[in-house]
Amino acid sequence: MQKYFGARIADLLPKINREIFIPSIQRPYVWEPEQIVRLFDSLMRGYPINTFLFWELHPEHFGDWDIYNFVRNFQQGNTHNEPAVFAANQSATLVLDGQQRLTSLLIALTGTYHVRNGKRGRGAGHVAQALFFNLLESPHDEEEEEDDSTVRELYYQFKFAPVEKPPKNDAHSFWLKVSQISQVTDRDQLAALIDKLCLLRADLTATSTRILKNNLARLFEVVHEEHCLAYYLEKEQSYDKVLDIFIRANDGGTKLSKADLLMSMVTLRWDQFNARDETEALTTFMRDALTQGQSKAFDRDFLLRCGLYFNDLDAAFQLRNFTPRNIAIIEKSWPEVKQALRLSTEWFVRYGMTGPVLMANNAVMLIALFIFKLNTGKPLPDWQLDADNAELIRVWIGSVLFLNLLGAAGNSTAERYRRLVNEYIQTSDRFPAMALAEFMPTLGRTMNYSDEVVGRFVAQEAKGRLGRMSLSLLYQGAETAQQRTALVHVFPPHRLLDERLRTQGVNDADISAFGSWSARLGNYTLMTEDEAREYYAMDFEDWVASRSADFWMTHHLPNDPALYDEFYFLDFIQARKMLIAKRLQHLYQPAEGMS
Repeated sequence: MQKYFGARIADLLPKINREIFIPSIQRPYVWEPEQIVRLFDSLMRGYPINTFLFWELHPEHFGDWDIYNFVRNFQQGNTHNEPAVFAANQSATLVLDGQQRLTSLLIALTGTYHVRNGKRGRGAGHVAQALFFNLLESPHDEEEEEDDSTVRELYYQFKFAPVEKPPKNDAHSFWLKVSQISQVTDRDQLAALIDKLCLLRADLTATSTRILKNNLARLFEVVHEEHCLAYYLEKEQSYDKVLDIFIRANDGGTKLSKADLLMSMVTLRWDQFNARDETEALTTFMRDALTQGQSKAFDRDFLLRCGLYFNDLDAAFQLRNFTPRNIAIIEKSWPEVKQALRLSTEWFVRYGMTGPVLMANNAVMLIALFIFKLNTGKPLPDWQLDADNAELIRVWIGSVLFLNLLGAAGNSTAERYRRLVNEYIQTSDRFPAMALAEFMPTLGRTMNYSDEVVGRFVAQEAKGRLGRMSLSLLYQGAETAQQRTALVHVFPPHRLLDERLRTQGVNDADISAFGSWSARLGNYTLMTEDEAREYYAMDFEDWVASRSADFWMTHHLPNDPALYDEFYFLDFIQARKMLIAKRLQHLYQPAEGMS
């Protein structure tokens, strides 16, 4: 199917602002008068001016876009384009690439370019200028040799001058307002115009008359006869395909990303806030808090997706979702979206789930969604996450991160999570941890702590990436867990050295296993500062003998003094594993209150 077409300037310009318009993804008009002069010089010399990219938009999609008219009378410093108005069932073609060139043609052939008058104060203003063409300037230097290979920057003499004070004519110049050629539609009218101009300048020599005729005929050919505008017409209504084409067409040096483009759309449409400043500040806050500024996570893509997600919109980061309506919804709710993300960030920081521990950035979004839904309708200063919900979330997120359940979470997982939260928030103000655990198997995942999973849990390095967070799951109560800041081994490392173990009668074949388990989670606890101080101040045997039943229960340690002899260290690990398994395997039992 043919998608490339050629068009005459005279055929295309009348369609501008009638059938051809500008989408909001286009930047404002920015060309200077000198660029328009070079454009016309290129056209007159028969040079290509690059392909245009058009998109045929169906009427049913008009509401998804902010669509604007081209500027016909441009004013320096004013980047405003008037919104387009459509008749019923009217078709529209949007310019994805070539807006600067088309606007320049429109200004030169039908409009004006208003430049600043250079004055300040009350006298400041603009002067309307038009493009003029010197009909007596030959594109060929009469003194140049025919084989001269010198290339001049400009061959034809075009320039902008005030409409009310056109350039003066003399023996070497006869200035024509370029827009006059738009009114000449055929060769007979061209001949009549040439005759009229020659009568006005009866003083011209034969050479000057010939140059005038050639120049005017060439300008007529460029505007009315030659198909010098080549364009590609895309008819598919896929926003993301069109966006990809647009990005490729506008990729000149610095890559134009989808995020940059969508942010430009959001920035242009937000009235109450500066979208770039707002998102940049929030991104910096979240990165500093959650990644210590070492990651590019939590970028503008993430924030805009949260804006969609919290408002129950399709959260896929696709162009089709950033309609004017959706962008307005995000702006209206932005203070609440920002507050939810800040509170979620502060929660993750409070419980030490930052840096390498936070493998799934979506976890921050999921908790922020719950905070958003829980507090909607309240004044922002009253937004909070109470202690009961903090505990439910702490255990759920800890399990999710350890089990790596969000590592490959896509839009469908996030959508089902949102649906479940929306359902529960109607009748309860508690985080639905139990319900979320029950729906995981439908995604091919599970939050069950099987014997194999418990084995991995106990065998992980206590000082590894997830060690401290995993240990915190053994303790009841968010505030209590938060106070347990000291990572303390149970069996002191010096008691598990090879030589000591040999003197205790441990077989050489088992000694390596003893040493290996010394640094694993099964041999560690999270103590309060007071507990840790007491531990380090006492001999190990005295410390064991002075522990209460509540202490053993709190830390899920076996209440059997005999197991605290290093000879029975592996038996201690096995007994500890069973106690830890009991705790983990009952995390999501209704009796435990995790609902």
